[in-house]
Amino acid sequence: MNHNGTVNRLQPIMLAKWASQLKIFNILEELYWLIFNFLSKVHHALLIRKRIKSFKSCGEVGSISPLSCIVHEAGLELGNRVCIGEFTHIVANGGVRIGDGTLIASHCSITTITHPINCANRFDAPTILKPIEIGKNVWIGTGAVILPGIRIGDNSVIGAGAIVTKDVPANCVYIRNPARYLKNLTAEK
Repeated sequence: MNHNGTVNRLQPIMLAKWASQLKIFNILEELYWLIFNFLSKVHHALLIRKRIKSFKSCGEVGSISPLSCIVHEAGLELGNRVCIGEFTHIVANGGVRIGDGTLIASHCSITTITHPINCANRFDAPTILKPIEIGKNVWIGTGAVILPGIRIGDNSVIGAGAIVTKDVPANCVYIRNPARYLKNLTAEK
């Protein structure tokens, strides 16, 4: 409407032009997000490919989240089809071997480094490296912690939030903090 109350004859034309510009904007925004998502996937794939080359060894790749953190990648050995979730930290200075088909959920911590307990000056004391070995077909739940020197047997399950302070035999479920035996999986078959 004009200031005198009459309808401007150009107003419908302006609305139509504005609507077509909005449609174009929506199409461009959708195209932007399609390209962004595609390039993100390509970037993640390239990042993982580069990362795998620095591992000590790696079988057929399963899924390694680009949001995982792996320190001293040269100490990591992965079997076939291993999955490592988001925000999982692996410190492999002492050597970490993970068997075929193992699933590691998000927010886990696997570290091979520890410090001396009885030490006057812990800051200056040399770190202690202990290797970790995780068997085949192991499932490590969200937020689990695997401490230095631990061996987890084939087909075992580590419950969410468990802190593994001792070796876990094959075909067992361990839960809680510190992790303790819950049941044997071979008895269920």
